[in-house]
Amino acid sequence: MNESLRYGCWLIDNIKFSGTDFTKTVDFEGRSIELLITNYDNSQKLGEPFQDWICNKIINDGMMNMRNSPLPIDSIYVITTNGYENKNASDFSLLFQLCLRLVYFHPSLISKTSEFIPNAAITMPSWEGFQNVKNISKKEITPTTFDKVLDYFQAFSNLNLRHSNVLEEIYKISGINNVLIELLCLYSFIEGYWWNKKGESNLTASFQAMLGQDYAPGKENKAKREIIIRKIKSQNGKLRNEKLDDMRHLLAHGMNQHEESSWDNSQWQTLYEQRDLLFEIVIDSLINKEIKT
Repeated sequence: MNESLRYGCWLIDNIKFSGTDFTKTVDFEGRSIELLITNYDNSQKLGEPFQDWICNKIINDGMMNMRNSPLPIDSIYVITTNGYENKNASDFSLLFQLCLRLVYFHPSLISKTSEFIPNAAITMPSWEGFQNVKNISKKEITPTTFDKVLDYFQAFSNLNLRHSNVLEEIYKISGINNVLIELLCLYSFIEGYWWNKKGESNLTASFQAMLGQDYAPGKENKAKREIIIRKIKSQNGKLRNEKLDDMRHLLAHGMNQHEESSWDNSQWQTLYEQRDLLFEIVIDSLINKEIKT
């Protein structure tokens, strides 16, 4: 093991995982860093020093000492198996955590980095904003969804971007733990952020500007934009009205207070599906905007 390197591990809680390990590779400042995505059962088969680090320190010690945090035994582990340079440790770990958060947003939860420095120290993972939530993320950590983490990481690395206030704010919205308030915040953000004209803003125009300027620009992506618009309208129609701005109108004026007691399980499911869809669209749009800037 190279003692000039350090090794990182992020815990992901409240997310689905098949139980089948997979590996990925990410490039950072000229170094190819290998990643292993695993769970508690599979981590017990790791070679040393990883088995001792993960099983004895993070899992066993964490089960006893990490209060007001998710149980490590229930988490998924993302481990760098060949390490990264000490001089770039902070940049790498913070940027990678951000990318994990943007793909596996709340109600999944991403820990801060646990680091192993050979013959020096081990730091335990820590959790920011932990709360017990009743909803389990609809997302699953798979080789396909993880590729999006790597795409985001590559884009930020190319831009030499290590932090984004606006993306952090979107991540915080995903942790409000109230789907109606989260939807209202997202629609308000879209209406204001993508309003390019003078005068009173209009959600429909801003939504179309987001799709056309940043999410899927160009004539070749017209069908992709239309799919999103049809999807939002269809979802809104299951609650009340198919107009693109109807959900925002319903929530902004408090009309949901008169109607939500009559919503059935399928309608509440629609709200959560729209919430996840909007987060993905907004995050992709903001990242595409950064790339173009």
